[in-house]
Amino acid sequence: MGEFSVRVGGVLLLLGAGVPALASDLPALRTSTLLGEPRRAGPVFESDEPDALQLEPSRALSAASAEVAAEARGRDPLDLPLGKGIGSRFRVSETVGYDSNVFRLSGAAAATAAGLAQMGDWLSTTRVGVGLEKSYAGQQLALDYDLSLARYGAFDFLDHNASSAVGRWRWTAGPSWKGELSTEYREALDDFAYYRSRQRSLGVTRQNTGSAFYRVAPGWEVGVQAAQGKRRYPDGTRPSNEIDFAGVDTVLRYVPDSGAVVAITRRRARGQYPNLPTEAGSLAEKRFEQEEVFVEASLPLRSGTRSLLRMGTISRSYGRYPQNDFSGRNALLGLEWQLTPRTQLSGTLRYDVEPAQDFVSSYVATKRLGGGLVWDYSPKLRVEGRMEWRDAEYRGDPGFGAQLASRRKDQGLFTSVAATWQVAAHTRWVTSLTRENRDSTEAGLSFNYWTLAGSLQWLF
Repeated sequence: MGEFSVRVGGVLLLLGAGVPALASDLPALRTSTLLGEPRRAGPVFESDEPDALQLEPSRALSAASAEVAAEARGRDPLDLPLGKGIGSRFRVSETVGYDSNVFRLSGAAAATAAGLAQMGDWLSTTRVGVGLEKSYAGQQLALDYDLSLARYGAFDFLDHNASSAVGRWRWTAGPSWKGELSTEYREALDDFAYYRSRQRSLGVTRQNTGSAFYRVAPGWEVGVQAAQGKRRYPDGTRPSNEIDFAGVDTVLRYVPDSGAVVAITRRRARGQYPNLPTEAGSLAEKRFEQEEVFVEASLPLRSGTRSLLRMGTISRSYGRYPQNDFSGRNALLGLEWQLTPRTQLSGTLRYDVEPAQDFVSSYVATKRLGGGLVWDYSPKLRVEGRMEWRDAEYRGDPGFGAQLASRRKDQGLFTSVAATWQVAAHTRWVTSLTRENRDSTEAGLSFNYWTLAGSLQWLF
């Protein structure tokens, strides 16, 4: 039940825009993935800069750490098991779904103007994954590989194959030292909610991470985490969005026997877009540096109920135009409430400040209010629901002389419901229905859509 608000790894890579969102689908990590939010397909709002930095080195109180802290044994948020058993595993799934607005167009007129005969389409996705894990003498090695074959109906020019490969070594040295080394390779179709084009764009992200933590006293740990990576577009569709990035976290956290987690993290990250022009007169920003300081807490109130808190600051500076620099505050307040042994409710209230590079704004401030429900009707049937409202206001003045009568504002509402039926020991069926609506003051950026999907999954 606790996984609803803190679901993490061991789940297949999100396979692109237009894919109906299932309970097991997770998009790529972002610069600051805040505590307590289940990752899902198709964010209502995404940064309008050239692809927001894909980096989350922090495990101070990430979704993974929070999940482990919520377990009954909840002792060590860095000890994150990938599976219940040791050995090999094999998984296969087949998903068929319909998306009523694949390209997130504002309406039928926009589809006609783009030369499209329709807005919606059917999609089938076949996934095959293999994994291997082995533990020995306090060390754990885990390898996972997934391959997806996505095939559309009318929009067959979006057909693509995508793969992901992840390797992790979770190490220990004596009673006080532990950490993790990992490398990841992921391919994914860009999300048309913010990639405003009618062509296929497949991005490839590579990321290497490492961490080391030292237990200074019972319940107290200090550590450092670092990540480095890059995103490329081998098909040549978005060369200006290719990015190199790196970041370092310094973490102090307290993990008492009660299962609570309190952490203080300082994150310093930098990135550059290698293909953007650098000649005089160009308005493009080539490089940036970002710094965050935040405090996170996950506090158990009673069995199965937990409060979530995050407060911090963020600042970003650029190398060419100081007027693009911005700073702000982020905050989250959440609650996971175990209403009955079979029912859990969750709610979050958030305020985020994120970059948004264009000619009339430099950052976006987003308010979010969300709620969720997980109901275990029986040992074989689970029902999950989620609703989230967002209000985004674009602010700042890059100073390029562009003026608008009013700033861009977006409002959106996302709702979803999914049911998982455990057909047999190694077989399950997942059905999902989603609905999303976004209204924007900027012409052409409003859209609404719904998706319906069914997936048959086998795990051995």
